[in-house]
Amino acid sequence: MACKLHRVRFYNPKPEQINCVSFNTKSKLLALARQDASIEIWDLNFAPFLLKFKPGEANTSVEALGWVNHRLLSTGLGGALLEWDMETLSIKFTMILTGYAAWCLDVNSSNTLVAVGTEQGYINLYSVENDEIVYKKIFDKQEGRILCCKFNNTGSVLVTGSIDTIRVWNVETGHATCRMSVSRRAKETIVWCLAVLSDNTVISGDSHGRLTFWDGNLGDQIESYKCHKSNILSIAVSDDENSLYCSGVDPVIMNFVKVNCSSGKQSSAQWVKNVQRNIHEHDVRALVIHGDKLISVGADGYLTLSSYPPKWVMRIPPMIPAPRSAVCPQKKLLLLRYSNYLEVWKLGSYAVNESGNVTVTNVNLNQSLKQKDSNNELEKDSEIDALSITDNKSEKQHQAKSLKLTEAPIKLVSIQTKGKKQIKCCDLSPSGELIVYSTDSNMTLLKLECDDDQTNISLAKVLVSGLECCDRVAFTEDSRTMVAYKDGELKVLQVDPEAGATIVQNIACEKYLRSKCILHLQISKDTPSKTIYLVAADTQSDIAVWIKKDNKFRFYVSLPKYRCVPSALTFDNEEEKLIVAYVDQELIEYDLVKARASKSAVSESAAWRARSAAAAALCVPPARPAHPALLARDDSSLWLLRSDAPQADAEGPTPKKKNKKKNAVNPNSQIRIIPMKYLADFHWLGDDEAVTLEILPENIISQLPPVIATKRHNV
Repeated sequence: MACKLHRVRFYNPKPEQINCVSFNTKSKLLALARQDASIEIWDLNFAPFLLKFKPGEANTSVEALGWVNHRLLSTGLGGALLEWDMETLSIKFTMILTGYAAWCLDVNSSNTLVAVGTEQGYINLYSVENDEIVYKKIFDKQEGRILCCKFNNTGSVLVTGSIDTIRVWNVETGHATCRMSVSRRAKETIVWCLAVLSDNTVISGDSHGRLTFWDGNLGDQIESYKCHKSNILSIAVSDDENSLYCSGVDPVIMNFVKVNCSSGKQSSAQWVKNVQRNIHEHDVRALVIHGDKLISVGADGYLTLSSYPPKWVMRIPPMIPAPRSAVCPQKKLLLLRYSNYLEVWKLGSYAVNESGNVTVTNVNLNQSLKQKDSNNELEKDSEIDALSITDNKSEKQHQAKSLKLTEAPIKLVSIQTKGKKQIKCCDLSPSGELIVYSTDSNMTLLKLECDDDQTNISLAKVLVSGLECCDRVAFTEDSRTMVAYKDGELKVLQVDPEAGATIVQNIACEKYLRSKCILHLQISKDTPSKTIYLVAADTQSDIAVWIKKDNKFRFYVSLPKYRCVPSALTFDNEEEKLIVAYVDQELIEYDLVKARASKSAVSESAAWRARSAAAAALCVPPARPAHPALLARDDSSLWLLRSDAPQADAEGPTPKKKNKKKNAVNPNSQIRIIPMKYLADFHWLGDDEAVTLEILPENIISQLPPVIATKRHNV
């Protein structure tokens, strides 16, 4: 069946550069901080997934991050060492530093000490044992700022880098034991990054693009390579210390490997260039090695994972965390979320001929699907070949066509947050009458009134009693009940556009959700049994369901515990099912009436299992096709999943082998992939009408700072 699709491409939030990252090798959590001081926690145990997000604040910065077991520390130009509460991502403890602004921090291998380097040349050393931060000592003051610091593998030695100098410190005494000069020809040289090997070899990257190896005991230079055209900002060494990567303002990622050289009875090791990767166009600020993958981040805001061999690249674009948008299908209103403001748009209208059919122009949209690359020399993202999975005949029958517009999209209103604070969550009521959003400190509910011709538009504030802010919010289908989550409690509010919103029920979630940080909050629409379901899922993989009885939500059931977090979930209102997608690509259908779980047949197909990205959203088409269908979305594609045969319940009898073979004849025929870069959101407006929210890669690049000038082919 053909579908009328509104392709929204005027949504261009500003991409925020990534300043620093820190990877927890035990939990496989990656913490990253952006230029606006926001902090993100990514789960890399399976497909990369954004687990937690802390909005940034004005006049603050995060210059360095570090993990102490399960604890997260940060420092910046504010001159303080901060510990973050990992449940709520709020500040748990603050320690004021000596030396004002801080540029770097490092944690020793035993997770007992933290060293912080400051603007005035002081090294602050703290003990972080027993879940505390205790001041231990300050090292001898040095001239100039300390830009990088690194412990050796035993934690007995600390190496620091500054302008023209590398110093090796005895951690026990706080005195420098060795000083290495890196200046050349009276030119100032800034040491941006360091690495320390188990044999006390110090590796430095400086502002002249040199990668230098030093003897950390004697202070002698072992070897040096001019491998970059500009500043080297990051070095990453593999666990076996046989390979390293470096990059910086010159964004080429250079790989060096250790080669053993033997002459007679003597044997020595030497570092030699291996391969170089052209993955980024802008500055690379940080590199992290995670198993056989290299994580690289920087000024372009992308979280990039790559490997070689085999050559593989995955780019996660710099997008605002979900929810990014909401729709009112009846009025065709679209709510767009930006960092610190909202926009409400009225979608365009298409022309209809005398027979009631839509008017089609001669433009073929298939050509517009092809993205233009700004740099053909960059390595492309590794993707699943859509044409090899879908049926070519059906592709030819469903060519995309452009519809003739009678009305262009119109921006109705723009809503700026108080004090330009960043938005945590937002929603648009199904009636299109109410807009709600929340920051870290306040929650705002607005009433939107608009004429049919958009000549008179007004916004009026609606009073919210008893709730200052929230982490997630959702409306019921009648727009008269709103559910908000904050600090382990669900708040049910009765909403009257004239009288205001008042809390009518508090639901304590500690029995059902172990974590106070939730990932999903959804409310079902009308179901055949007239039951309204409420579901919440947290970062500990707990999923709980409540039902509405006697105008109150009462706990109904908890879904079976799974090994990883749910990346997306949705209700199938007609079948009264809850469909959950997990980050390991498992799809589970939970029958809410029979209280039984079953695996989806699609999740067993090779095409679905080959995905490297987690499903960001799920939705069931409103028009019921001959076979049950499901739409799944990630950042770069839209997947149409069709189940041709019913699956046996997980608690029921095991299907016979003969039936399994029948279902597995051609599992790929159940999947159709529509590539889109980058797909920020998808909503149904009707049985045959939908809207996609797209962020074009060229629009991201156009908002980034200029790249370093390079010569190609000696021109």
